[in-house]
Amino acid sequence: MDFELYKKINDERRNYKEMEDATVVSSYRNLGCGDGYRIYLKVENGLIRDCSYTTTGCGFGLASLAIMTEIVKGKTVEEAKKLTPEDIEKVLLFPERRKNYPRSAWEAMQHALQDYATGGGIPVLERVSKNKALTLLKQQGHLRGAHLSSIILEKENFSGVDFEGANLQNAFLQNANFEGANFKHANLRAAFLNDSNLKNADLRGADLRWTKLTGVKIEGARFDGALYDVGTRLDSHHLHLFKVMIEKGKEIFIQDAGGGT
Repeated sequence: MDFELYKKINDERRNYKEMEDATVVSSYRNLGCGDGYRIYLKVENGLIRDCSYTTTGCGFGLASLAIMTEIVKGKTVEEAKKLTPEDIEKVLLFPERRKNYPRSAWEAMQHALQDYATGGGIPVLERVSKNKALTLLKQQGHLRGAHLSSIILEKENFSGVDFEGANLQNAFLQNANFEGANFKHANLRAAFLNDSNLKNADLRGADLRWTKLTGVKIEGARFDGALYDVGTRLDSHHLHLFKVMIEKGKEIFIQDAGGGT
């Protein structure tokens, strides 16, 4: 494997960015490891003018997505559809046990191209950027009941902020500071809170089905009555939290995700 190039790509975070004028914004979840990917495509007359991504995953996932997004730039949509995982693998010569990452990046891109073809992906009116959320918070002093689905707020400081009843489904919230924040009855379904600070936060009654909570700091946090299912991920030393939460089951999550609540 070309570790020098791997390190360079990760250090640069090449093509890692939100794109507010994207033609399509597509979400993909790697069910194997639970990582979330988001692909942004700017397409003009069938030509991919720009492409970027965000991810909650590790360096191998980031490198794979960076290469994939770089490869498709300047290609037509039809040309991009013909790419294979091997087109990513050969750039870094991924070791055998890491070849699942190029395949996942390729699958995420194919999913994005399918969303472009069918008009799928995150609807334009539902795309909420970090800047919009920060402006709203400054204007009203809270984010209670706010529609923040699929927002990216990683590494931000929201200490003490009131998110009660907010919709944060599929949000990227990893490595953020939510100490003392209020998430009562918030929809955090399929959100990524890994490695965040939830000390003294209130998550009573929150929907935590399929939510990633590994690496979080939870001293003093309250989880009474929060919903969880088989996809809710906690560190082994935090499994006692399930005793105060309410199990709803994977089958309900799948039903809700496909047909609403």
